[in-house]
This record gives sequence, structure tokens and C-alpha cells, in this order.
Amino acid sequence: MTSIPKDPFPEKSRKEDHYLRIFRQMETLGKLGHWEYDFINQTIHWSEGVFLILEMDPVDMPVSLELGYNSVHPDDREKAKQHMEDVIKKGIPYNFECRLVTKNGTVRYIHSQAELVRDDSGNPIQIVGIFQDITDRIESYIQLKQQELRLSSILQSEPECVKVVSPDGILIEMNPAGLNMIEADSPEDAIGKNVDALIEPSDLRYYQSIHENALKGIKSSARFRIIGMKGTHRWMESTAVPLTNQKGEIISVLSLTRDISEKVINEEKLIRIKRNQEALINGTSDLIWSIDTNFCLVAANQSFLNVLSFLLQYPAKEGDSVLVKTAGEEFYYKWKEYYERGLSGESFTSYENFISPITHEEEHREVSFNPIRNVDEKITGLACFSKDISSLMRKSKELILNEKRFRVLVENGADVIMILSPRGQGKYVSPSITKVMGYTEKEALSLNLFDVVHPDDSPKLKKRLFDVLALPLGGSLPSETFRAKHKDGSWRYVESTLTNMLSDESIGGIVDNFHDVTEKETQLEAIKTQNQKLKSIAWTQSHVVRSPLARIMGLTQLIRTGSLTKEEEDKSLGYLLNSANELDEVIWDIVRKSQEVIPPEFNSKT
Repeated sequence: MTSIPKDPFPEKSRKEDHYLRIFRQMETLGKLGHWEYDFINQTIHWSEGVFLILEMDPVDMPVSLELGYNSVHPDDREKAKQHMEDVIKKGIPYNFECRLVTKNGTVRYIHSQAELVRDDSGNPIQIVGIFQDITDRIESYIQLKQQELRLSSILQSEPECVKVVSPDGILIEMNPAGLNMIEADSPEDAIGKNVDALIEPSDLRYYQSIHENALKGIKSSARFRIIGMKGTHRWMESTAVPLTNQKGEIISVLSLTRDISEKVINEEKLIRIKRNQEALINGTSDLIWSIDTNFCLVAANQSFLNVLSFLLQYPAKEGDSVLVKTAGEEFYYKWKEYYERGLSGESFTSYENFISPITHEEEHREVSFNPIRNVDEKITGLACFSKDISSLMRKSKELILNEKRFRVLVENGADVIMILSPRGQGKYVSPSITKVMGYTEKEALSLNLFDVVHPDDSPKLKKRLFDVLALPLGGSLPSETFRAKHKDGSWRYVESTLTNMLSDESIGGIVDNFHDVTEKETQLEAIKTQNQKLKSIAWTQSHVVRSPLARIMGLTQLIRTGSLTKEEEDKSLGYLLNSANELDEVIWDIVRKSQEVIPPEFNSKT
């Protein structure tokens, strides 16, 4: 820098230095700098404040206009030049904000104001101005703007209803989720309207209470129903808080509201289920109860409370001990052992048979014990369930007796019962097979039905097995007779009835019920043969009978005419007697031949 000559007025120089230092401190504290542009020499003069802002060394001064514009951020450079041109040509005030790039590459925001000096002809000769580093303010503004954008984005995407309401209940602001909940097609449909109009009238007091609390500075929540602008009813849960201004005065109410319609429906459903369960539990004769580790009652249905009350001889309630000594020591220690087993971690079932002290009837009960554990798997109690199986036991006994009777009938009956596959393979056969057909049960099941049926009857059997499958469950075909081979090799006639029980889980096959009808078939065959022989005899003897009979009839008619002489009449009577004897011989001949055809047992009955 050029050396400064000695000042002839040192006192004045000291004052100027003092003011200069103050001015520099003011620039530094205010992040200010002043600048001058000489239009004639086209040079820029910067104060130390400008160099400090641009992180440059003041020894570089003065600087050129080009260097000055190069310090402006590239994106703002043309705008800066245009503003200077507008100031010169249009005479507008110089008031400009832009970004500067420091020597170290840091971006600074500055606000600059300047005054243009013109000569008498109006030509610009100098412009003098200041600028201030407003980077902190701009960055704070940008951060606030970004924060505002984030909050706005969150608010817009928030799935719950967020709204701001004035003290008198007018909707000021509402996010899209809220507009959707109240069925508003656009914000204009709802903003500026009274919120009370959307509330179910019978629930209005609940909404107004949280609104009034917020205006008092109290945060509160409530449930209420709303009616949307298109008539849809919804359950809402809302929390309201006060919104204040900078002075701390409450100016509006902020509410976060969520649609809990499905939650309320589920809660109501759970309540109904709980009530139904309670009704079912208390409506059964089964005993249901739970105890803690001290053998004290935690919960129970009415049936168990009735029993415990009877044993305690006073109304039972939660907290009472379930170990009762009034029923006797044997009863007390038996149930104490049951409870201790369950509380030790064992799940088990016990069967009790006793005379009820209440009904004085025999009871059978199935009692289950299951440990109750907390989240840490520690046993905290015992769940007990006593089921009355008295009726089941009685029916079981009846079934056992019926089964015994049925087995006796099956084993000793004349009928054989078989369960067959659709192909005729035996799956079960009753013991009477041995008496009827000679085979053991094992032998009979090893044979297929077609192995024992006469070959001539096989087609008929095959058709019946096919036909029975077309019948509904339990449907039967009419009985039919087949020839089947006895174990001794003889052929027996059996009368069979087939029933479709394939879809019955307990049977799963075709039931064949048959019995031996050999004797009956033999007798029927004998009768057919006898009838055929008798028919043959009748046809054979008819002309022998008719010949003497015709002579008798003719002679009788001739005698009745009275035209015969005594001698002729005597001769005719002789002929008549001979014909009668001949007819008698023929009849006795027929009887003898018939006796040869009819078996002796039939003759003895005749």
C-alpha cells in the first residue's frame, strides 16, 4: 500500500482513527460492508467489512468491476447486472439481495442498498452503497421453511383427522384425512363452517366438553359420533389441546381425531361375546372355576358357586378357600392332592363317582385340571372344569348291554351278516357263518363271494352288487336266492338281501344278510315236480274216464225215454252196471298213480 505522509493535524487524525475503529467494529458486529463504484475509472472500492464477508485480503483493493461481479453467485450474476442496468437507465432505487461466493467457496447471502450519483448532465459518475451479510437470517428462514414444509407434508399425509377450530367452533383448517372423514369434497365445503353441525346431537355435549377444556388450557379426550356431509355415521375419538399466540393467549383449539368405528363395533362384539359366554357358562350344569396358589377362589360360574355354597353352608364368593372340611377328611385331602398336582405344573383328568349331597342321586363327573401361567411361565393358579357325564355313563351301560344282546343274537341266529366291498370281498362276517355254511370266520373272509356262488348265478350276483351301489344310504334290494357252495362241497340255496352302507363311517361297505333256504327250495322243487306228474296223469287218464262215463250217460238217457222193451231195458241196465264198474276201476287206478307221486308225509296228512 502507498505510505501516508505525516499528518500536520495529529489531534484531528486521532479522532478520525477513533471513529474509524468504531465504524469498523460496527461493520464487524453488524456484518456490514460499504462499497463504491466509480463509473469513470470503472473501479470498485470495498471496505474492510466487505473483504471480511468475502474472506479476502484488503490488500487486493481496489478491485475491478469484473472481479466484483465474479464474486456474485453464478446463478445470481445476470440478475445483479440487470438490476444495476435498471438503476442506471430506469432510475429505480438500488435494493438487491443475492448470493456471494467467498474466496474459500462459501456461499453468503447479502442484502445491498446504494445511491446513484449523477453529474449535471444526468450521467452516472458514482454509486455508493452498503450491504449486510444476512446468511444467518436466510438460512434460518430456509430451515423454518423446510420445517414448515415437513410439518405440512406430515399434516397432509397424516391418516388421522387434524383440525384447528376457532373459540366459537368455526373450522379454520383441516387436513385431507379429516376432510375425507367428514365426506367433504373440497376444503371449501367445510372451512368456515361450525363443527357442531357434524356431531351427532345426542353426543354434542361430549365434543363441546373437550373444546371448552382446551379453551381453558386443559388437554382432554372424548368419544362421540359424527354424521358426515353425505350421511355416513362414524364413531370418533378426539383429543383437543389449546393453541396459543406469542403472548401465550389461547387463540384456537387443535384436535387430533381418529375414526374408531371398527374398534367400537369390535368392542360391542366382544361385549356380546362375553355376555353370551357368561350366559353359556352360567347356564350349564358343568362346574367351571379357577383358584390361585393359595387354594382361594378366583373366578367361578354359578353352578360351582352353588355347590361350594352348599359345602360351606354360606354364600360362596371370590377369595373363599375351595378346600372344605365340612364334607369330611377323605374329601378334603383328595381334592387338596388334586389341586397340588395341578399347581405343580401337571395337567390331568380325574373321574369321580359319588352320591350328590344336593340331589342325592348318583353322579359321574370328568374333572380336568390345567395350570395357569403368566408371561414368565410362572404358575399363578389352576383352571378346573367338572363335566357331568352321568347321562353318558348310563347310555354307555345301555349300549354295552345292547351290544351283548346283539352279539348273542348275531352269533346264535340263523342269518349270516356279512360286510362286503363293492367287488364282493368280505370285510366282516358274523360267527353264524360256521353253522350255516361250515366255514370259519377267517376262512370266509379269505374268500371272495364269487368263489362260492354257483357259476350260473354269478351274472345275477354281479348285477346286484352294481344295482345296490345306485341306492341311497340304507337302501336295500329285494331278497333273491342264490346257490352257494358249502364247505363240505354241497350246494346250498341261500336267500340274500343287500343294503348300501358304503358311506356310513362305522360300516363302510355293502351289508349282505342271508340265510339257508335249501330245505324250502327242495320242497318247492318237489311240489313243482309232483304238480307236473299229476298234470301228466290227469291228461293221460282223461279219455279213459270219459269213455265209460259217456256210455253211462247215454244208457241213462235211453232208459229214461221209456221206449225200450223189458228185455232191452234189462240188457241196458247190465251195460250200465258194467260201465260203472269200469269207471270205478279207472278212478282207483288214478288214485294209485297219484299215491306213487305224492311223498308219504303228504299222504299221511291227506
